[in-house]
Amino acid sequence: MTKVVIITGSPHFNGASQKLADSFEWGLKENYTNIYRYDGLQGEGEPHFLQLENAPGMEVGIPNHDLIERKVIPKLLEADVIVLVSSLYYFEINAQFKAVIDRFYDYNHELKDKKMVFMMAGYGTQEDMDAVKLHIRKLNQYMRWQMLGEIYADDSWNEEKLANFAKKAYELGKSIK
Repeated sequence: MTKVVIITGSPHFNGASQKLADSFEWGLKENYTNIYRYDGLQGEGEPHFLQLENAPGMEVGIPNHDLIERKVIPKLLEADVIVLVSSLYYFEINAQFKAVIDRFYDYNHELKDKKMVFMMAGYGTQEDMDAVKLHIRKLNQYMRWQMLGEIYADDSWNEEKLANFAKKAYELGKSIK
């Protein structure tokens, strides 16, 4: 059975990107039950920071007693499909969500060659999301992930437009094999 991990990165309960993630998950549940979801910015766990040693430029791993290391990373390593869902902040994914993604670095080789879905919602236009599109293409290429689908829900303040994007997310979830 395909193992799917969904990571969201919005601090807003029932916000636009959460609606995309929820719709995707509902579609996914029609075919799968092996789903792990981590809502990264909704109060679960400790903050995530890159720590530096005393020697300038020397990065060290974050202690493995934090939630990401204990729960999320093991699920990611087992996953066949990784679903990243973010809201648009200043023409990019928000910093806290990026901090979770940056945690992949210690596991680059183990995370290679998986499948990926990316979804984003924001009050901006498609053009406002161009930097994110480039970022995600480069991440996808670097990790050698197979892109299964992308949804960029622009003008997410518009309930009718957001509902159409949520329907696409549902259909995308149903299509995962």
